Amino acid sequence: MSNNISNNYCIILAGGTGTRLWPYSRIKKPKQFIDLFGIGKSMLQVTYNRFAKFLPVENIFITTFSDYTNLVCEQLPQLPQSHIITEPVQLGTAPATALAAAYISAINKDAAIIISPSDQLIIREDIFQQEVLKGFDFVSKMPDFLVLGEKATTPETTYGYIQAGEQTNEGYASLKSFTEKPAYDFAKFFVESGEFYWSTSIFLCNINTLIKALEGDYTRIRTISKMLSSSTTEEVENYIRKHFPRNRFQSIDMLILEHNTNVYIGPCSFGWRDVGSWEGFYHISQKDGHGNITMTPSATVYNSHNNIIMTSAEKLVLLSDLDGYLVIENEGVIMICKKDDMAQIRRMMTDAIMKYGSTVS
Repeated sequence: MSNNISNNYCIILAGGTGTRLWPYSRIKKPKQFIDLFGIGKSMLQVTYNRFAKFLPVENIFITTFSDYTNLVCEQLPQLPQSHIITEPVQLGTAPATALAAAYISAINKDAAIIISPSDQLIIREDIFQQEVLKGFDFVSKMPDFLVLGEKATTPETTYGYIQAGEQTNEGYASLKSFTEKPAYDFAKFFVESGEFYWSTSIFLCNINTLIKALEGDYTRIRTISKMLSSSTTEEVENYIRKHFPRNRFQSIDMLILEHNTNVYIGPCSFGWRDVGSWEGFYHISQKDGHGNITMTPSATVYNSHNNIIMTSAEKLVLLSDLDGYLVIENEGVIMICKKDDMAQIRRMMTDAIMKYGSTVS
């Protein structure tokens, strides 16, 4: 398999609901479609532009829930509609990846693929490009998965941890173990051992390796791939609508990292952080001298520290004597609570939806 640049493909996963950033992220417009950092671009647009700098744009595919197709079209008007792979129901990133793999397989049997979430912060994009291209070279020659890992430096409990085993000549390491979202004591032990990385959930592999790993759970990948070469678009879409909902919910992380032995870790140095929760958002965002993040045009803060304040433009916010709180307002919902209590945030969201219905979801 040749590592010709025309063989390098990208799957951007953009079908999630983003509930951990509720109420700013809402089911009708989740976090990947929002300008969270006030830079004039959504997370999806930033991710697409990152890959478009060094991959053929005709090789970039977006997977998303069918209800979000219009949002993808609005935010990425340059993307052909045929490169938006729509999921009839939301079943996690593994079924979405399987569907995209069927499309890519129908186009290029020699494809090398990078699978990436749409909601991550990459600090040094030039280094990211170098390390991804090196990864493409590795997986184009080897029947293995490569997961990019950031060295674990603090005991984060919302990340997945991957343990490095034996080293390879390419500077990679075999995957020894994977632990998803460990308790604090375990995360602390992982960091202190020096053997663990945070999984970025960015994977590289060739198309044959990917389909072989997926087809046990998603048996219709090859059927869909063949149909794309011989059937009408309507026939393919009808087949997907009929059979896709029968798949089970699963993340691509769990499928690859827990059920495969041919996985290697690629240590990365491009500065990675997840933007999946308010806790993650706080760690990576710019703060004032008192640790506050203020994402609202009109706010005055008194004797307050370590808070996230995010409201719509027309709101005036006056805040006094709060420490470690979320003050979030968006589309008719105001939430004020401790920012680090993720369980309480989930309870509040669930209670609000049960009491007030889909208008607040």
